[in-house]
Amino acid sequence: MPSVKLELGKYVTIRPRADGTFRVLFEVPPRLRPSGWSPAIPLPLTDSARRGDLDNGHEIAAIQRDAADLYAKLIRQRDGRAVDESVNKRTLTKLIRLWQQSSSWADLKPRSMTHYQTYINHVLRWSEVAGDPDPTRLVRSDVEKLLSMFNGRATTKKHLHKVLRLIMDQAVAAGWRQDNPCAGIRIKGAESKVTIWEQADVDFYVAACREHGRESLALVVLLSWEIGQRMTDVRAMRPGAEYNAATGVFSFAQSKTGSEVTIAVSAALRVMLAAAGDGHLFLFRDERTGKAYTEQSLAKSFAAIRTKSKGKALLLRWLRHSCVVQLARAGCTPSEIAAVTGHALSSVVSILSVYLPRDGQVAANAQAKRGIA
Repeated sequence: MPSVKLELGKYVTIRPRADGTFRVLFEVPPRLRPSGWSPAIPLPLTDSARRGDLDNGHEIAAIQRDAADLYAKLIRQRDGRAVDESVNKRTLTKLIRLWQQSSSWADLKPRSMTHYQTYINHVLRWSEVAGDPDPTRLVRSDVEKLLSMFNGRATTKKHLHKVLRLIMDQAVAAGWRQDNPCAGIRIKGAESKVTIWEQADVDFYVAACREHGRESLALVVLLSWEIGQRMTDVRAMRPGAEYNAATGVFSFAQSKTGSEVTIAVSAALRVMLAAAGDGHLFLFRDERTGKAYTEQSLAKSFAAIRTKSKGKALLLRWLRHSCVVQLARAGCTPSEIAAVTGHALSSVVSILSVYLPRDGQVAANAQAKRGIA
């Protein structure tokens, strides 16, 4: 018998199994049981954590918590104090609601809130199936079980783990528990599938967009090629605000990081932007509706052009990475690149470390600086 028996809690008994594990029960003597109290309650209360492995610290902690809760409930019933269990019951749904009412949630950018909500919905659906479990009783195996449902979707799994970790951080902050069961779990992200745009690709798609009457898409491609900003910021650009037509300069704070960016564009692009933005709220508008692009409508519109023109399988959002690469090819330092794109220096270095190690143009630039070529 293990030596931890007396540490598990009042009225906790353990019974060995043939496989070396133990059945753990909360058993109150008959003379001390209130009416309707079960003679033997298996611990821990969460089925997925009930393995009977008393060398497992997580399972022992769950047993101790559940035993303490049951003992407190037992005393209340024996004293004749009626308790509405639903009032103070801690559930995953209540924890999520608590997080969304906190200052940490309020400080998020609207786009981040929308992004997080997608994965919160995954957690809520799982919680509904699981009976809205008490987050103080969740252990690492519960988290791993949820994440395993997305084994074929690496990116979703990675983001879901992040959001679930933030949810459980709220449980720690609220004093519901002392540890985060998501800690220590490593999720391998999906391999990068970014393809770098080349000048020939830009020329091809600008021509294709114009051929199909989508001048606005041609402008999006050209502008993104020159200034390398997130599509979220590009879609929101307005003449007279983010863009000064008189000087041909973009000046704005990036929506995600708040980084201040000031960038001049080419004379040719200035002429095109002046025509596109004249008298309108947004620089880029869907020709079919006259309205600003949404994330979905912009992606679908470009996908339609790509299909019709039978062009290379490229995405608009890859233009941001491509701009970083092109600036490096032109001999710009990471600091100079960051000043244009608004990336953190570490992000610039990370992007270049993936896409630039064997780039011939960069090698030629380096040899020219050495005076060799």
